[in-house]
Amino acid sequence: MTAMPRYRTDPSPQALATRLRALRKAGVPVACGVYAGLSTPVASSALHARITHAAAQAFVTSRAAEVPRFEAPPSAQLRLLTAASWGRLDAVGPDTTTFPVDLASELWWRVHARIQGTLRPHDQRVACDLLLRLGYPHSAAAVIGLTVIDPRKQVLSPDFALEQLAVLRCHLPSSAVEAMALRGARSGLPAETRRDLALFVVFRNAARGADSTSLQAAAALATKASSELPHHGFAAALHRARLHRALAAVPFVRRDIAETHRLLGRALESLTAIKPAADQTGLDRLAWADEAYALHSFLARTHLTVGLSQRALGHTDELIALSPGDDRTWASRGDALAACGQFEAALDAYGRGIALGGWGAARAAYLRGFVLERLGRVAEAAEDYVLSQRIDPTSSVVAGPIAPEGVGRGLVSARRP
Repeated sequence: MTAMPRYRTDPSPQALATRLRALRKAGVPVACGVYAGLSTPVASSALHARITHAAAQAFVTSRAAEVPRFEAPPSAQLRLLTAASWGRLDAVGPDTTTFPVDLASELWWRVHARIQGTLRPHDQRVACDLLLRLGYPHSAAAVIGLTVIDPRKQVLSPDFALEQLAVLRCHLPSSAVEAMALRGARSGLPAETRRDLALFVVFRNAARGADSTSLQAAAALATKASSELPHHGFAAALHRARLHRALAAVPFVRRDIAETHRLLGRALESLTAIKPAADQTGLDRLAWADEAYALHSFLARTHLTVGLSQRALGHTDELIALSPGDDRTWASRGDALAACGQFEAALDAYGRGIALGGWGAARAAYLRGFVLERLGRVAEAAEDYVLSQRIDPTSSVVAGPIAPEGVGRGLVSARRP
């Protein structure tokens, strides 16, 4: 089976407007309403949506100090894309005050009211994260007092450095934001802040597959800052897992798979040692699941890279247990099944991604069509390609790194803009 193609989309504002218009007519509504009204999560809600809802509840009940730093959600445009999938472009406005009353939950308005009041630093941090998750970057900037959007003049705050970077990423080139983070990691900021800034640089470089001097410097700085922090307790073990996951990115981009797996194994050991009980709930449980999801995603990807498809499939079992409502879960699952030669099961996995609706269904439909075409089921494949294009006409698809010549290559190249 050929390697699965990489599905990409145009990040420009013009392309976003095109996607919103297409989603409004595509007939693939998102079942989860967390990102468009802060409705209670449902069975099909992704882990990151459940985290967003739990953080909002903690914020309005004065428990913001208990909210840990989570992974960023997969898109800053989730509110816009969700609302568009419902045919509600009136919910994509730039301010919470203009949000449609019939879509907003009580929690939405409680968050809105609380943001207008006096906030302590913990409240400001969580409020900023919530506003970014809900797609309000200008409000997020205001809540932490960020008035200057200029990397030459911006001074990172010990209290809000990560929040400042998250906001600036919405306005500035990645290179400028990463350079600012690296300077902060080398500064006299507190060790915890320096560690998080360095990890930010590592993960951003790793996402691009860049073996750069910035990646290497940031990994070293993250290790040094971590050595200055406590080594015992739940939070310390969780951060140790995150550190080793970050460090594994360095050999991974160099294709040193043995060292990558050694470091990821250490990350898994740290997580396993603090795994919450099955009946445990709350923010710590969500924080553990958040890190576990990122780690098993990385493990699945590294095993697929070196052809260990059965091991990759095992890690997608973990992704399903952690977040069955995430379209990324089913994309990883489908890729692993296809690599194992289990094509019918792969089709079912991609179908589960389509059933979740929204913009993510475009990628799932394309991948299912790709497998169908490879199986010679051309008419069914064409239906899925049409569905994918109907949901997201801005996409482009690049053939996998080891894809052979043959069936499917023509469609892959024809879809590039």
